[in-house]
Amino acid sequence: MASEKLLLPTRDTRDIISAAVKVLGSIWPDGHRYAKAGVMLNDFTPSGVSQLNLFDEDQPRAHSDELMKVLDRINHSGKGKIWFAGRGIAPEWQMKRDMLSPAYTTRWSDIPVALL
Repeated sequence: MASEKLLLPTRDTRDIISAAVKVLGSIWPDGHRYAKAGVMLNDFTPSGVSQLNLFDEDQPRAHSDELMKVLDRINHSGKGKIWFAGRGIAPEWQMKRDMLSPAYTTRWSDIPVALL
């Protein structure tokens, strides 16, 4: 398990993806493939509460809030219209699930009913 502390509070998806990729690169050995990795966010602060440093070189991205609001508005109007490249290409096809085996031990609706 590895972690990355963001220097500035952010709502910018680009900053969060960048931190996640940086951490993944530090813990994953070269030459190995991975299918999934989890990201956990914590230590949230309300917007506008953070004290910034006047002399700090890491300043918040210009127009970040406006960009994220536009992306959210576009994606709210339809299913996944815009996404970041790291997500991959959204598949148009769905796996056929007609012959899916019942999950008797994990799904109540799959338990057979005995009629008397």
